[in-house]
Amino acid sequence: MFELPFNKYIGIKKSSDPEYLLMLEGKENYLNHLDTVHASAQFALAEATSGYFLLNQFQELENIFPVVRKVETKYRKPAQGEVFSKADFANSSKDQILEELSLKKRVLIIVRVLLYDSEHNNIMQADFEWFVAMKNN
Repeated sequence: MFELPFNKYIGIKKSSDPEYLLMLEGKENYLNHLDTVHASAQFALAEATSGYFLLNQFQELENIFPVVRKVETKYRKPAQGEVFSKADFANSSKDQILEELSLKKRVLIIVRVLLYDSEHNNIMQADFEWFVAMKNN
C-alpha cells in the first residue's frame, strides 16, 4: 500500500500509534479554507486503509483481484492535526468471505473505515464496497 505512487505522494504511512493502522501527519499541506484537514485528504487515507486492511486479511491468497465498487462516506467532525485510521469487515466475517470466494470465485466485501484525530475523536466513517474475484491462472 505504501509503495503506491499516490499514497507516497500524499504522505500516507503506517500509524505511529499501534491502536491504528495508517495515518496522515498534521501538515499544513492537508488543510482546507477552514484550517481543518481537507475532506479529500481524509478520503485518501480512508481508501488506502480499506485496501491495506483487505490485503492484510487475505495475504495467503495470491490470486485475488480487488476493485472498489462503491463508497459511502460520512464526515462527522472537523479534523485538525494528525489523522489515524482503523478498519474492519462490516458485512461478514473473514471465514464467510473465504467460503463464498471458494464457492463462487467472487465476493462483495464491505470494509468499514473509521478515522480519528489525535484526541481519539471519530471524525469520519466510510464503507468501501470491494468486488473481489479470483484470477484465472
